Amino acid sequence: EKVVKKNLDMIVANDVTAAGAGFNSDTNIVKFLYANGDVCELEQMPKVDVANRILDEALRIRKERV
Repeated sequence: EKVVKKNLDMIVANDVTAAGAGFNSDTNIVKFLYANGDVCELEQMPKVDVANRILDEALRIRKERV
């Protein structure tokens, strides 16, 4: 709902209370939430890998628009 309301392509969400995620961890677990209702859940991984996956997904979305 928030993705559509804010006219976004995607939101990246995480549960900071989950083990291996949040602020006091070198890893994170995130979900990509898309405007069409699709959800892609990523496994626990190092935060640098999460950042790379976010960038890859943003680039993929951008390429689809061109």
